[in-house]
Amino acid sequence: MGKTGQKLFAGLPVAILLLVAALLLSSCALPKIVVMEDRLTAEQHNDLGYVYEQKGIFDLAEKEYLLAVKKREDWQVPYFNLGNLMFKIGDFKKSEKFFRTTLNYNPNNSDVMNNLANALLMQERHREARQVIEQALRIENKQEYLDTLRTIEKRESAAPQ
Repeated sequence: MGKTGQKLFAGLPVAILLLVAALLLSSCALPKIVVMEDRLTAEQHNDLGYVYEQKGIFDLAEKEYLLAVKKREDWQVPYFNLGNLMFKIGDFKKSEKFFRTTLNYNPNNSDVMNNLANALLMQERHREARQVIEQALRIENKQEYLDTLRTIEKRESAAPQ
């Protein structure tokens, strides 16, 4: 290989250097912001929240219930589920808030009234709890409501006057 062979390979290190530089620069591109559309319905978010709640993943359950509310503010079910979730984690004030919101949509829902009475009871608000459970009992006479009333009566009698 004479002079011809040397000229053929003379530009090779430069070509390799340019190729490596191009690869490095292309891998350092600016990050792209991608806005993804939420394709789940309110019902699907609510169902997903319920699954998370049953698995004990309460933070994700709350997130999904709130997304369900955001998607469909006029639907009472995720509010009811949020009330139950907040009760389960011991946030009785928030539980009360969500149960009251549920009652705004369906004022005669005696199951929600029963849960609200329990949330009020846990806050030592016996009189309000009694009023709510008595209202539930006027709508429907269920054993679980009677149990709640008995629990309220026991707490009232044990409470300092």
